[in-house]
Amino acid sequence: MRKSYKIALPALLAAGLLTAPGALTSAASASTTQSASAMALTLDSGSCEAIARRFLCEVSFSGATAPVAIRWFVNGNHIPAFDNRSFVGIGCQPTFRYDIRAVVSDGSGASVQFHTTPTCRSGTP
Repeated sequence: MRKSYKIALPALLAAGLLTAPGALTSAASASTTQSASAMALTLDSGSCEAIARRFLCEVSFSGATAPVAIRWFVNGNHIPAFDNRSFVGIGCQPTFRYDIRAVVSDGSGASVQFHTTPTCRSGTP
């Protein structure tokens, strides 16, 4: 046997099960604006640690729109072997200062970069 229930419209509105048409539009646009700002490409961290004759470098990011590309530059030269890697080991000559840059770009055209100028260390790790 089937039972039928009648629920009053004000009761549904009060319970939050039904939204008034004007509230729906503003809530939807607010969530779109919030999600768009939450999805911005952001560089979370970047570092290069100098060990004996090598730099260990990493970048981390969030909010990227696929596809994502990571490009590494050493002294202004693009190093294609390091493309799309978030962690790289870069060989170096002791006592020389290096210009290291990682550029992260995403499908929306946004980009962020990490830049540092460490000095290479000599010795054993």
